[in-house]
Amino acid sequence: MRLIITTLLLQLFLFTGLTAQTSAPEYTTQRIEGEAPVIDGKLDEAAWNQVEWGTDFYQRQPSDADPVTQETAFKILYDDRFIYVAWRAFDTDPEKIEARLGRRDDFPGDWVEINFDSFNDKRTGFSFSASASGVRGDEFISNDGNDWDSSWNPYWFFKAQTDDQGYTAEARIPFSQLRFGKAESQTWGLQVNRRLFREQEMSSWAPVKQNQPGWVSRFGTLKGLEGIKPRKPLEIQPYVLGQVRTGGDFPDNDPFNRKTDERLSAGLDGRIGLTNDVVVDFTINPDFGQVEADPGAINLDGFQIFFREQRPFFVEGRNIFDYRITQAEAGGGYNGDLLFYSRRIGGAPSRFVGEDTGVGRFVQQPENTTILGAAKVSGKTRSGLSLGLLSSFTEREFATVIDNDGETKQQVEPFTSYNVGRVQQDFNDGQSTIGVMLTSVNRDLQTPELEFLHNSAYSSGIDLVHRWKDRAWQLRTNMVWSQVRGTEEAITRTQTAFEHNFQRPDADHLSVDTSATRLSGTGGTVAIGEFDGDWVFESGVTFRSPGLELNDIGFLNNTEQVNFFAWGARRWRNPTKKFNRFQWNHNIYSGWDWSGAALNRSYNTNVWGQFKNFSNFRFFVNLEQQDISRNALRGGPLFRRSPGYALGGGIGTDQRKKLTSYLYFNGGQGYDGNVMGGSVGLEVRYQPTDALSLYIEPSFNPSTRRDQYITTQTDDGRTGYVHGQIKQQVFSLTMRATYSITPDFTIQYYAQPFVARGIYDEFKIVDDPLAKNFDNRFAIFPEAAVSFNSETGNYQVDDDDDRAIDWEFSDPDFNFLQFRSNFVVRWEYRPSSTVFLVWSQGTAGGTDPSKSVFSAITEDLFANDLRNTFLIKGTYRLVR
Repeated sequence: MRLIITTLLLQLFLFTGLTAQTSAPEYTTQRIEGEAPVIDGKLDEAAWNQVEWGTDFYQRQPSDADPVTQETAFKILYDDRFIYVAWRAFDTDPEKIEARLGRRDDFPGDWVEINFDSFNDKRTGFSFSASASGVRGDEFISNDGNDWDSSWNPYWFFKAQTDDQGYTAEARIPFSQLRFGKAESQTWGLQVNRRLFREQEMSSWAPVKQNQPGWVSRFGTLKGLEGIKPRKPLEIQPYVLGQVRTGGDFPDNDPFNRKTDERLSAGLDGRIGLTNDVVVDFTINPDFGQVEADPGAINLDGFQIFFREQRPFFVEGRNIFDYRITQAEAGGGYNGDLLFYSRRIGGAPSRFVGEDTGVGRFVQQPENTTILGAAKVSGKTRSGLSLGLLSSFTEREFATVIDNDGETKQQVEPFTSYNVGRVQQDFNDGQSTIGVMLTSVNRDLQTPELEFLHNSAYSSGIDLVHRWKDRAWQLRTNMVWSQVRGTEEAITRTQTAFEHNFQRPDADHLSVDTSATRLSGTGGTVAIGEFDGDWVFESGVTFRSPGLELNDIGFLNNTEQVNFFAWGARRWRNPTKKFNRFQWNHNIYSGWDWSGAALNRSYNTNVWGQFKNFSNFRFFVNLEQQDISRNALRGGPLFRRSPGYALGGGIGTDQRKKLTSYLYFNGGQGYDGNVMGGSVGLEVRYQPTDALSLYIEPSFNPSTRRDQYITTQTDDGRTGYVHGQIKQQVFSLTMRATYSITPDFTIQYYAQPFVARGIYDEFKIVDDPLAKNFDNRFAIFPEAAVSFNSETGNYQVDDDDDRAIDWEFSDPDFNFLQFRSNFVVRWEYRPSSTVFLVWSQGTAGGTDPSKSVFSAITEDLFANDLRNTFLIKGTYRLVR
């Protein structure tokens, strides 16, 4: 197998040729003679007369075969410190220019944009957008346009003006915000774009066809940059923070019942250039109080819930650390697997110390682990070498316990260091990339109560992407390796964890080694596909060995599985009689465990598109042929779940309107009728004025399944996997409102009430876990054998008529409520220097499961005390 793969790789590199690309346009800039332009958007300075207008834009959407509706032109100048850009967006009907306001990177209404590939590597770029309303947008482009990182917030200036010919914009961008080499004469990649909002038209200076892969690789050329010197960035951004927290649901006799606590702190963010190509970003005592709260979620299948990163330090520049073992197209349950998942840093403490108020034991548990500091080194050289290093340290955390013995401290999280290294090298004119990634976690375990944790965890990966035939074809492959080390308790805990299940009684190829002090594993993906033209496809294989463990610093959903995937699509990218765009996709997935046992087979077909009136739609059908889980019984044998079908989709209105909506829905059931469910939601956006934007999204998810796992118990040598029928309802209501007084002064409100209810009945245990007939799969407890003990809150079962309790488990019914909100006033009083005023609210708890979700949310959502946090934070960004 290794010889075959090696031979194929060599053949691809030796015999795949390159076809000539369409000739790209060129623009020649000049150094400013005399005074530099004043950034006021008027374009009336003499300096602009030194250069000609760049013109002849090409429509990209909705039709790349038609001429542009409105003409666009641009000019570029430079001096020793800045590059200057002027746009002229002509419009024969300037009163219809859409000048909507929004926060930075909202990209509202009409805008123009410039992209620089300053390394001319045909993979990465810097994007600067200027809206007609004065809103800035900036993104770092990587992976030839497949990734756009809007968290990149450079220091630059622009102004826009509307006149009787359309609108103009003028920008000054410091060279210190860009990366380029030391050559006396520079050649950069260049793209200039425009969005004509009312026509939903996108146009570009360098032509790009919609069915062509790649973006940066198709830029035009910027010439004339002579004698500019790379500048090492130096930026310091200190902050001061004042915070008051009030409220909370505490028993009256709780000694920690402090209704108010205050905090005053300070910290520092900074950026120092080691060279023009490589910079160090660091943060000391970071604070993320202005970050929007995570949405409500509940998951009964045992798998981890993935939350997106929102903290600024970890979000900015994350592209270089983004090592996905399987891309989204691959499916099969591995889409979220990451070698590095930054939410592991600063999360909730690993150990929870329980309290018992009935006997006078009270606990004050830290909510999060304190991040003492973090630093990252990132950059890219002109030779195509990308570098990323990240290191972070978290504090030792303690819970305070008060009981009959007095007050004590119990450690709940050790001092921990996290380290990530990433290197990538471009070659073959930017069409191919090879990379390596290394991670490590080291914990200083000083107490036996924390020896269930790994004292160290290491992982590594190597990945290769090779493109040929003008980037039409692509081969991508990666391999990952991991090793965790710890006490026998820690490694045994890992082997028997939900993701691994070495204790499965039917897994002859696995066994739990209770004496082991380390565990290693591997994983990887190989895929090949074509992405040019009307027909595109990709096919590949992805695998995870039983011992792979990434969750100390990464995200790993499952192990011990091999998945085959393939997808293909027919694309209609230019308008037809009925559609502006249309695409039909097909996907197939198959999976096996490490012993070769077949687990799952499924098929998906879906369509999406946009009608001529700019309304949009998507519809899908999923068909399962087999669904056998190695996790469903939480360490038990393989378990057959009812295969079935699902269908759904969504319909959206014209996004150009002030009022828009998107209705989404899905439903499905098992072929045997034992599982059924669905969801429906509605997204509504309303922009009554250019300054005010409103968003509301209610969603409702009802479902019923007869094979919901509850617990595992033993009785006289018998192992019982207790299940029940669950009738579940989940309702959430997400609301956002943004009022933009100016592009730099905004008021934003976010709130989400969330409720999830589950009612169980028809209790049973697994009898034959792989039986194809549902009734043969379970032994249902007779009603007379099940009783409920109201004193203990437990169900008790005598299933063998011996008048003794065989199975006893707590009442699994639940009705969980949560409310989270953020009110943020944000004033960017100078570029990238900001004052935040924040008011956060939160409450969570349970209520009577007999109530419907709608009764619970209207009657009991605020039954528990609200926790209020008031925060003021100011930052000042000093840029050299």
